[in-house]
Amino acid sequence: MDTPEKTSEEIIDWQLVEAVLFSSNHALSVPQIKKITGLKETGKIAEIIGELNRFYREHNRSFTIQKVAGGYQLRSLPKFRQWIRKGKIVKPIQLSPSVMETLAIVAYRQPVTRADVEEIRSVDATYSLKSLLDRKLIKIAGRKEIPGRPMLYATSSFFLEVFGFNTLKDLPRPEEFDILSDQELNAEIEQTGE
Repeated sequence: MDTPEKTSEEIIDWQLVEAVLFSSNHALSVPQIKKITGLKETGKIAEIIGELNRFYREHNRSFTIQKVAGGYQLRSLPKFRQWIRKGKIVKPIQLSPSVMETLAIVAYRQPVTRADVEEIRSVDATYSLKSLLDRKLIKIAGRKEIPGRPMLYATSSFFLEVFGFNTLKDLPRPEEFDILSDQELNAEIEQTGE
């Protein structure tokens, strides 16, 4: 790194953190980074990550270190998404509309039971929940304390990574969605002549 004010030891620390994040296929927490690199100070790791991101910005790099799922991950910048998809470098997770709807219900209402999801969707949710479990986007979060003790489902850390959220608080609020009212939808349909 071309930063003359850094000592060779500091540069090695930068390189260690960068190499560990570069080689990981999932977000790493600060304790994980500490354990892998042998760096002792939590504040030092946060400082290094900040300095690396500053370096990437100043040198117009195509990636950044992003805080996701309670950890850090080296990610390409969103503006390069279309080229990455073209090259099929990263296989995107594809979900059917019904599975995506189930995932949204779990994300916003968690922890939920299968019956909770089925009550909202009015269809059997077994396939959708199994599909989400298989893809590790949701996890079993325990059992509800009611007769039959049904399983509770919640989103996983992998869900946060895939969608680029650090915590569930980062999910967009429902009122932020651009949803047309029935009147607006009908007016739009009339305008297009459909």
